[in-house]
Amino acid sequence: MGGGARFEYVLKYLFIIIVLCQVFGSEIGSPVLSIYNENRNETIITIDNQTHIDYGLAYPVTYEFTIPAESSDLQSYRRFQATQNWAQMVEKTTEDFFNGIEVVRFNYDADVAYVSVGFSEFSDSIFIKLMDNDGNNIDGAYSGMSRYYDNRDAVVTATADDWAGWVNDKFVQTCRNFRSYNLWLSCAIVTDVGDLNTWIDIQTQLDSGYVEAISHSRTHPYTPYDDLEGEVSGSKQDLIDNLDLPAHNSFGNYEYIYAWVAPYGEYNDAIDSMVSVSKYFVTRMYYGNDHEFSNWDPELYKYDPIGVSQEVGPLWLGTTDTADLNNTFDEVLLNGGVYHVMCHPNVIEWDQDYPWVHLEHISNRNNIWYTGFGHLYAYHFLQSTYPELYLQSTDPNGPINQQILIHQNYPNPFNPVTTLCYDLPEDAHVQIIIYDMMGRIVNNLVSSQQTAGYKSVLWNATNNAGQPVSAGLYLYTIEAWGFRESKKMVLLK
Repeated sequence: MGGGARFEYVLKYLFIIIVLCQVFGSEIGSPVLSIYNENRNETIITIDNQTHIDYGLAYPVTYEFTIPAESSDLQSYRRFQATQNWAQMVEKTTEDFFNGIEVVRFNYDADVAYVSVGFSEFSDSIFIKLMDNDGNNIDGAYSGMSRYYDNRDAVVTATADDWAGWVNDKFVQTCRNFRSYNLWLSCAIVTDVGDLNTWIDIQTQLDSGYVEAISHSRTHPYTPYDDLEGEVSGSKQDLIDNLDLPAHNSFGNYEYIYAWVAPYGEYNDAIDSMVSVSKYFVTRMYYGNDHEFSNWDPELYKYDPIGVSQEVGPLWLGTTDTADLNNTFDEVLLNGGVYHVMCHPNVIEWDQDYPWVHLEHISNRNNIWYTGFGHLYAYHFLQSTYPELYLQSTDPNGPINQQILIHQNYPNPFNPVTTLCYDLPEDAHVQIIIYDMMGRIVNNLVSSQQTAGYKSVLWNATNNAGQPVSAGLYLYTIEAWGFRESKKMVLLK
C-alpha cells in the first residue's frame, strides 16, 4: 500500500471513529438531559433516547422558573412534540402534600413557578411555557431543577422487606396502615411467592397509588448466589411479568423496576455488577444511618448502595423507642435530607403504640416529599446528569440558542420508511446526511435553507441513486450553524 493510499485509509477510519463517537456519545459521557430555551418564552427539555428506552423516567421532575414580580393568575402549559396542541397543567395548592403528579405550583411571593412533569412514552422532549390570564406568553426564565419534587424541604421514603407468601396477610395490613397516613411504601418482594393470591394482593396495593414494587431476589439467598442472574435480573422480570405496574413505571410496552434490596444486607462485586447489568438504579442495604443520596458510579452506571435511616420494629436493627425514631426523623428534616424508614411486616406489632406514634409524627406534612425509593433515585438520576452549560439566556436582547433539537427517528427499527424530526430555534441552512457504518455517504437527504420551527423528513431506505439499501445499522447526521449531531437507526428487511 502506497503512502497516499495509507493516508486515505487512516483518514477513512478516523472519520468512522469520529462518527461512532458522535452516535454513541451518551454512553461515553455526553449529557443524558439537555435543557435550553428555544425562544423567549418556551423551554425544551430533552432526554437521551437510549436512556429513555432503558429507564422510562415518566415520574415527574420539578423544573423551576422565575416569573415577573407582582405576577398573578398565571398558567403553565406543556406538550411533548412541537406539532402537539398545548395542554394546560393543573395548579397545585400549597396544602396538597400528595406527590408524583403532573402539576404546576406558583409561589408569587418568591416569584417562582414549580412545573412538575415527566417524559411521555412517544417523545424524548418536553416543551414548557408560561402565560398570563389574558393568554399572553410571559418571560418565565428557566432557572434550574428542584432538589426534591415540588421544592420540598426533605424526603420520606419507606420500604417493607420480605413480601412473600409466608407474610402475605401481615404485608397487606402494613401497606394499608402506611397508606392511611398517606405514606408511599416501597415493597421489597421475594418473587418466588408460590401463591397466586399473593400476586393479586400485591396488585391491589399497587393500584392504590401509594405502593412501589421493588425487587428482593427470587429466594432470599445468602451469598454467594447459586443463580446470580436469576436472583437479581430474573426477580425483576418476575415483577414485570406478574404485575401491571403504574404509568410512572411504564414506557410503551416496557415496564421498569428501579430498586434492588439485598437479602440479609449481603453484597459483593458480582451482585453489584449484575445489579448494573439488570438496569436497576440503586441498591438498598441493611445498614443504617444514611440520610442523603448515594454517589453515582459512572463505570457501573448506577448509584452506590444506600442504607436506611431507621428501622421500625423489635428485631434485627429495629427499635420500638418512639423518641429515638422521632428524633432521627427530626434531625433529617432539619438538615433537609432523606429519611429512609424501613420495617419487616412479619415482626411489626400493630397492637402496640410505637408504629402508630411514629407514622403520625412523620406523615401528612406539605413540606415533605413522600415517595417510593426507586422513584427517588429515578428523579435523582435526571437531576445529577443535567448539565448546566445547556442553559441559555432569556434576556430579550441576548443571543438565541443556536442548537438543533434532534428527535430519534420513528419508527426505529423500521422497514422501509422512517421519519427524521428536529427543531430549529431560528432560520438556518440544514444538511442531513445518511451514513453506513463504514462512514460512507449513503444519501444526501437534505441540503436547503429552512425557517425556524419543527421539521420532519422521510427516508425510504434508498441511496443517492434511488436504489434500496441493505438491512443494517445506519447513522443520520444533521448540521446547521456548524453544530452537528448524529443518531443511529436500524433498517430491517
